[in-house]
Amino acid sequence: MIEIRFHGRFGQPVGKLARSIGKLALQRGKHVQVFDAFAAVRPGAPMYSVVRVADDRIRERSANNTKPDVVVILDNSLFKVADVTKGLKKNGIVMALGSDESVLEQKKIEFKFVPLESFFRANRSEVEKNLLAALENQGVL
Repeated sequence: MIEIRFHGRFGQPVGKLARSIGKLALQRGKHVQVFDAFAAVRPGAPMYSVVRVADDRIRERSANNTKPDVVVILDNSLFKVADVTKGLKKNGIVMALGSDESVLEQKKIEFKFVPLESFFRANRSEVEKNLLAALENQGVL
Protein backbone atom coordinates (compact mmCIF):
# COMPACT_ATOMS: atom_id res chain seq x y z
CA MET A 1 0.00 0.00 0.00
CA ILE A 2 1.16 3.52 -0.85
CA GLU A 3 -0.05 6.37 1.31
CA ILE A 4 0.19 10.00 0.18
CA ARG A 5 -0.68 12.93 2.45
CA PHE A 6 -1.31 16.39 1.03
CA HIS A 7 -0.91 19.44 3.28
CA GLY A 8 -2.33 22.81 2.39
CA ARG A 9 -4.61 25.55 3.56
CA PHE A 10 -8.37 25.80 3.20
CA GLY A 11 -9.02 27.17 -0.28
CA GLN A 12 -6.15 25.26 -1.89
CA PRO A 13 -6.96 22.15 -3.96
CA VAL A 14 -5.83 19.66 -1.32
CA GLY A 15 -8.93 17.46 -1.49
CA LYS A 16 -9.28 17.84 -5.25
CA LEU A 17 -5.71 16.63 -5.81
CA ALA A 18 -6.23 13.65 -3.50
CA ARG A 19 -9.42 12.66 -5.32
CA SER A 20 -7.74 13.07 -8.72
CA ILE A 21 -4.99 10.68 -7.72
CA GLY A 22 -7.59 8.28 -6.34
CA LYS A 23 -9.53 8.44 -9.60
CA LEU A 24 -6.39 7.74 -11.63
CA ALA A 25 -5.54 4.77 -9.41
CA LEU A 26 -9.09 3.39 -9.76
CA GLN A 27 -8.79 3.63 -13.54
CA ARG A 28 -5.63 1.54 -13.24
CA GLY A 29 -7.49 -1.17 -11.31
CA LYS A 30 -6.17 -0.30 -7.85
CA HIS A 31 -8.02 -0.16 -4.52
CA VAL A 32 -8.28 3.39 -3.19
CA GLN A 33 -9.23 5.35 -0.07
CA VAL A 34 -9.38 9.14 0.14
CA PHE A 35 -9.88 11.11 3.37
CA ASP A 36 -10.08 14.84 3.99
CA ALA A 37 -9.11 16.10 7.43
CA PHE A 38 -9.60 19.69 8.52
CA ALA A 39 -10.77 21.59 11.57
CA ALA A 40 -12.25 25.04 11.19
CA VAL A 41 -13.72 25.76 7.78
CA ARG A 42 -12.24 29.18 7.26
CA PRO A 43 -9.96 30.58 4.57
CA GLY A 44 -6.34 29.81 5.30
CA ALA A 45 -6.93 27.14 7.95
CA PRO A 46 -4.46 24.21 7.75
CA MET A 47 -5.89 20.99 6.36
CA TYR A 48 -4.73 17.75 4.85
CA SER A 49 -6.01 14.92 2.70
CA VAL A 50 -4.84 11.33 2.60
CA VAL A 51 -4.85 8.92 -0.35
CA ARG A 52 -4.17 5.24 0.03
CA VAL A 53 -3.56 3.11 -3.07
CA ALA A 54 -3.06 -0.65 -3.04
CA ASP A 55 -3.30 -3.72 -5.23
CA ASP A 56 -5.42 -5.48 -2.59
CA ARG A 57 -8.20 -4.39 -0.25
CA ILE A 58 -7.25 -1.65 2.17
CA ARG A 59 -8.26 -2.48 5.72
CA GLU A 60 -6.87 0.63 7.43
CA ARG A 61 -9.65 3.15 8.03
CA SER A 62 -8.16 6.04 10.00
CA ALA A 63 -7.17 9.40 8.55
CA ASN A 64 -5.79 10.55 11.90
CA ASN A 65 -2.82 8.22 12.43
CA THR A 66 -1.35 8.09 8.97
CA LYS A 67 2.02 6.65 8.02
CA PRO A 68 2.61 8.21 4.62
CA ASP A 69 5.18 7.16 2.07
CA VAL A 70 4.91 10.60 0.48
CA VAL A 71 4.04 14.03 1.87
CA VAL A 72 3.15 16.85 -0.53
CA ILE A 73 3.15 20.39 0.91
CA LEU A 74 1.17 22.94 -1.09
CA ASP A 75 1.82 25.88 1.25
CA ASN A 76 5.36 26.36 2.55
CA SER A 77 4.19 28.36 5.57
CA LEU A 78 2.95 25.03 6.98
CA PHE A 79 6.54 23.93 7.64
CA LYS A 80 6.52 26.41 10.56
CA VAL A 81 3.07 25.72 12.02
CA ALA A 82 2.47 21.98 11.50
CA ASP A 83 4.45 18.77 11.71
CA VAL A 84 4.05 17.92 8.05
CA THR A 85 6.37 14.91 8.36
CA LYS A 86 4.47 13.31 11.25
CA GLY A 87 4.38 9.55 10.70
CA LEU A 88 6.46 9.72 7.51
CA LYS A 89 7.99 6.32 6.83
CA LYS A 90 11.76 5.95 6.89
CA ASN A 91 13.18 7.03 3.53
CA GLY A 92 9.81 8.57 2.64
CA ILE A 93 9.47 11.40 0.16
CA VAL A 94 8.71 15.06 0.95
CA MET A 95 7.62 17.17 -2.04
CA ALA A 96 7.25 20.95 -1.99
CA LEU A 97 7.23 23.86 -4.39
CA GLY A 98 9.39 26.90 -3.65
CA SER A 99 11.31 25.34 -0.80
CA ASP A 100 14.27 23.07 -0.14
CA GLU A 101 15.16 20.42 2.40
CA SER A 102 16.78 22.95 4.75
CA VAL A 103 13.30 23.72 6.14
CA LEU A 104 13.36 20.23 7.63
CA GLU A 105 17.00 19.99 8.72
CA GLN A 106 16.05 19.77 12.40
CA LYS A 107 14.02 16.59 11.74
CA LYS A 108 15.53 13.34 12.96
CA ILE A 109 14.06 11.26 10.16
CA GLU A 110 15.54 9.98 6.93
CA PHE A 111 13.68 11.26 3.89
CA LYS A 112 14.15 12.23 0.28
CA PHE A 113 13.25 15.82 -0.58
CA VAL A 114 11.87 16.44 -4.07
CA PRO A 115 11.55 20.07 -5.17
CA LEU A 116 8.60 20.45 -7.51
CA GLU A 117 9.89 23.44 -9.52
CA SER A 118 11.01 21.38 -12.51
CA PHE A 119 7.55 19.83 -12.84
CA PHE A 120 5.82 23.22 -12.74
CA ARG A 121 8.10 25.20 -15.10
CA ALA A 122 6.10 24.60 -18.28
CA ASN A 123 2.67 25.46 -16.90
CA ARG A 124 2.11 26.51 -13.29
CA SER A 125 -1.68 26.59 -13.74
CA GLU A 126 -1.99 22.83 -14.33
CA VAL A 127 -1.33 21.81 -10.73
CA GLU A 128 -3.05 18.44 -10.96
CA LYS A 129 -1.23 17.36 -14.13
CA ASN A 130 2.15 18.56 -12.86
CA LEU A 131 1.77 16.85 -9.51
CA LEU A 132 0.74 13.57 -11.14
CA ALA A 133 3.87 13.79 -13.31
CA ALA A 134 6.03 14.36 -10.21
CA LEU A 135 4.52 11.39 -8.38
CA GLU A 136 4.94 9.14 -11.42
CA ASN A 137 8.53 10.36 -11.84
CA GLN A 138 9.29 9.23 -8.28
CA GLY A 139 7.70 5.81 -8.89
CA VAL A 140 4.84 6.48 -6.49
CA LEU A 141 2.06 5.91 -9.04
